[in-house]
Amino acid sequence: MAKRLTKEQKKRASICFECGFIPSKEAWSNICLKHGEDYETVRFMADQFDISDDEMVTIECLQSKEELHVVADHYNWDDEGVESLYAILNHPHCDAGTGLLLFWKGSGYSALSPNPGVATQDEIVFFKEVYDRFVNKKFNTYDIAFDAYYEMYVPSLEEYLENSYVVPAEFLCPYSKMYVQDCL
Repeated sequence: MAKRLTKEQKKRASICFECGFIPSKEAWSNICLKHGEDYETVRFMADQFDISDDEMVTIECLQSKEELHVVADHYNWDDEGVESLYAILNHPHCDAGTGLLLFWKGSGYSALSPNPGVATQDEIVFFKEVYDRFVNKKFNTYDIAFDAYYEMYVPSLEEYLENSYVVPAEFLCPYSKMYVQDCL
């Protein structure tokens, strides 16, 4: 079963990720107060949506698990920090499938391995938190499916063995059949 975002949800999600995954209204206020390069970059993108500073959509403004999932799917792993990741993970609408999406897209299996590569200590702690929440059923819902095989995020056997990756078996178990269709 595929679930699609409404027009309103698409707009909120698009503003949120195109404007840089700002975690909260408070973080946005701080960016506005500094009125520096970060503000100008966000304003440039916000102008594409014809919105004012007061209409900025931050992660905490997202109103459904589906739009939060789409925002997480568009997360920029090269430019963002863990503050935005925690804003997604701690959002009251964060579904277990969104947690899995973050784990797989962020190469959590590498971060949790004996040689975590480029992962920072903050990222390692984040991926441990995703694992803990999933296996201890600490997500509010387990409705959104995330199939790491279908999405092609599971490393090859050779890569897995060579790098001693840690892939929790629980992350490969089916638990839902609802997928969020990202048509942005």
